[in-house]
Amino acid sequence: FEVGIKTFNETVQKLISSRQDNVQTVANLRWLLHESHAHLHTDLIFGLPGETLESFAEGFDRLMAIGPQEIQLGILKRLRGTPIARHTVPFEMVYDDQPPYVVRQTKDLDAATLKRFTRMAKYWDLIANSGRFKTSLPLILSPINQAASAFRSFMHFSDDLWQSTGQTHGLTPEDLVDAVFHYLTVVRKMP
Repeated sequence: FEVGIKTFNETVQKLISSRQDNVQTVANLRWLLHESHAHLHTDLIFGLPGETLESFAEGFDRLMAIGPQEIQLGILKRLRGTPIARHTVPFEMVYDDQPPYVVRQTKDLDAATLKRFTRMAKYWDLIANSGRFKTSLPLILSPINQAASAFRSFMHFSDDLWQSTGQTHGLTPEDLVDAVFHYLTVVRKMP
């Protein structure tokens, strides 16, 4: 099942006119996971008006705790004629000038943070959503320190992978295995 969560941030939900009951959504997702054979592909959207890195991280961690098989990390795109355009000025939304008009910065998210998240989303697909790293992923997501969350831990991994490779495309499965091994044994110093 494809489930478009978008955000768990209630303030952002109101801004984008999303009528999502978060408590019921969580209950429904848990029911689907435990009472059906449905494969859940859930979506979160980064760059929505009013969303911060911190509030997005909280929503990601909330969704991770439920345990869907896939979490698609998308970046907001402004489609012509959609109501999201009403937030362009008050939230200082800057989009690409070519389709699909991807958001590049907002009042709450600078351009560097959006680029950083874009890399993380690509690495998330390669590592988590691919299903190839089922044993390693929990280690990557384990807290780095007392304040870390699954989101922050994966962001740390993503930053390290970007620093060591400088690329998000063209990484072979072998490159990824080497990168995960290096990260866990050298950077995180796990036995």
